Amino acid sequence: MSSNASLTPLSSESTPASVLQARLPRLSAEFLAKHYPKQASVVHVGVVHRHGERTPGCHRLPNISPENWNLCSRGASLHAAFAQAAGLPATLPSHAHVFPQGQRNLGAIFGASTLETPESKSQNAKGRCDWGQLTDVGRASMTKLGAHLRALYVDALGFLPENPQGKLYLRSSMYVRAIESLQHTLGGLYPDQEPGKQSFRINIRPVSHETMFPSLGYAAMSRLFEGVGALANRKNCEEYQKLDAELRAIPELKDYFASEVQVQKTPVAIEVLDVVGSMRIHGLAVPAIFDDALVKRLTSGGVIEWFHSSWSMPALARMQIGPFVRELVDEVVDAVESDRAGRPAQRQMSIYSGHDTTIGPLMAVLGSDPAKLTVPADLSWPQFASSLRFELLKDSESPYPTVRPAWEDERRIYADKAEMIPFDKRVRPTNVPDALYQWPKDGRRNPRATRDYYVRVWYNDRVLVLPTCKDPGAHHTQMGSGVCTLDGFFKQIARFVPSEREAASECRASVVTKN
Repeated sequence: MSSNASLTPLSSESTPASVLQARLPRLSAEFLAKHYPKQASVVHVGVVHRHGERTPGCHRLPNISPENWNLCSRGASLHAAFAQAAGLPATLPSHAHVFPQGQRNLGAIFGASTLETPESKSQNAKGRCDWGQLTDVGRASMTKLGAHLRALYVDALGFLPENPQGKLYLRSSMYVRAIESLQHTLGGLYPDQEPGKQSFRINIRPVSHETMFPSLGYAAMSRLFEGVGALANRKNCEEYQKLDAELRAIPELKDYFASEVQVQKTPVAIEVLDVVGSMRIHGLAVPAIFDDALVKRLTSGGVIEWFHSSWSMPALARMQIGPFVRELVDEVVDAVESDRAGRPAQRQMSIYSGHDTTIGPLMAVLGSDPAKLTVPADLSWPQFASSLRFELLKDSESPYPTVRPAWEDERRIYADKAEMIPFDKRVRPTNVPDALYQWPKDGRRNPRATRDYYVRVWYNDRVLVLPTCKDPGAHHTQMGSGVCTLDGFFKQIARFVPSEREAASECRASVVTKN
């Protein structure tokens, strides 16, 4: 992939599925030879995915959307089986939390959903979905993702064992559709397991401790997002204003704008896309005006409403997803330290099941250029089943860059003094220990002591080129700017990773570093 490739490229196909559904690379011999040469080995993989295709969050746009979505012929029974296994009521809505607000005991679950409605109780028709429920299409997409992970990391590379062992870390948000998406991903990764022979622990945090998506309950974050960020972007974006005017002119949306929309407050594009996009993905008829071009514009409008501000305001992105990025850094550090010591890492692969609001801020962290703070023109809404894969690679044979990156001389402050450095001047996250920059044999400190390790980030079927890693001294000399030196990766994300104290200070959110 060339260094000027788009960070979040739209598919080359013009079909709506290419905008709304994620694609995975074809694992040809040429692909494997190019991206996984013999001298480079995989040390650790972190997978962060959005859940699979689902029904809309609620019955919005009644002049367009059907009242009943009969797309869960398999999902209904599987959802009931999940609820039974978890000790939850069979009527648990798929958009409900597994844990109530403020619940801290990760082993406890509540008995009756506070989101239960008469409508959800009555949805007993065969194949009928609840609102926000993972559909049969979504289950298939997540199984496909898991099968891709198996084909690559088990069959092709031999990185993961044939049968599951204790090196998988699994975590999901508390939403049922995310939990079930993770289950199907795991089913694709390790299919045909004998019932009762192998169990997997899925770690789930109550919402008060969740770091995988933003919580606008924190005043500072809400103020930046609603008062400064998203609202300002919508007011100042000519394309968004044009889209808004066109949507208001559609007869089928007249009632929606009259009864549900608050001017400059309601995220119109994403609410319309939530219904129309789901209908198109599942083959349901929509008004002809919602053609490929308009669907694509809706995805761009949703980005303006939700994610533009994350790119233009690093402080907001740091509040939204920084504590979670810190956890990803912890995994990378543990994997490097373990590899140096000749012992297995605690987590060979981690899989995190989240949401579009997980992927979106992460894309800002990975793509934001500190010199520009601009938003890519083709930035699109994260597709269903989208995935980010963080690969830690080791290559001791290829020449390391002889050019020193521009920031290397800045690393004069040790980790215990890192908080003294302004965020935009930091060269590594505060949780990266000084020991990582010591030669393993003699303990001498050297900024190039991490030279054998690289990080590559995949977004669906494309390698992301992180802005910092375009520096000639910050990427692999043979595999190019899509493979960052470990230092290059750390530099890219450093200004978005708060320490625990800084996170608590910025938005009064506690940072949880264990399960």
